[in-house]
Amino acid sequence: MKGLRTKVYIHRKIPYAFNWNEYNHNQKFSQLFGNPSEIKRLSYYFKKIHHGDIPNNLFNTINSPRVSQFKIKGIKHAFLSSFSKKLIRQGTISYLNSQSQLPSYVQNVYTTYRKNGIKRVPGHEPVLKNILIKDINSLAIEVPIWKEFKERFITGHIDLIQIVNDTIKIADYKPEGNFLISLPQVAAYGLLVKSVLSLNKIKCVSFNKKEAWEFDPDILKTEVRDFLELHRMDERPWEEFIEEL
Repeated sequence: MKGLRTKVYIHRKIPYAFNWNEYNHNQKFSQLFGNPSEIKRLSYYFKKIHHGDIPNNLFNTINSPRVSQFKIKGIKHAFLSSFSKKLIRQGTISYLNSQSQLPSYVQNVYTTYRKNGIKRVPGHEPVLKNILIKDINSLAIEVPIWKEFKERFITGHIDLIQIVNDTIKIADYKPEGNFLISLPQVAAYGLLVKSVLSLNKIKCVSFNKKEAWEFDPDILKTEVRDFLELHRMDERPWEEFIEEL
């Protein structure tokens, strides 16, 4: 496809196909809204990744923490459900139904699979690639992100980065649902991007084919932290990093 830039990385023996829709990105420069300096910083970052200019040794170090490991564990489903409803009710998290944009794109992929007689469930790659190609707001998928903290560092791969109006959106496809369990992962991605690229307006999104949830990444430092402390979840590996983000 014209304007699509691809670079495949193998990290810990797993392939990650970074794809950057340069056409969509360039279109953002011609729009009246938005922050041109932030769009340029994203463009420079994506160019580095496309050229292979990332510290692969960090991504392949076995003992280094990965953002995908940041999960809420050991708390009963009833408490998580009640807490998520409270956050949605007070407007801290925006709930989007199956008719919203990202779930609709996922449904389209499922429909295409059925029409073509493909019985398996579509994985991350066809879902994310479909969004990147068809959605004008989507810029890149499987985006490597990393940051060093003194002698430690964390790494990860962001499913999808969008620009909607003047906001950078960090989106993660969670077909299994349970968005609150993976909220520390998605929020940490948002905090990392905000810190590494000096961006201002960041929102995080978890989505699947039925629904989506949007929130400010700083929720990990406030309401979510208070909730986890109340329920005595002491194993929070992200805490040593997020204070510096």
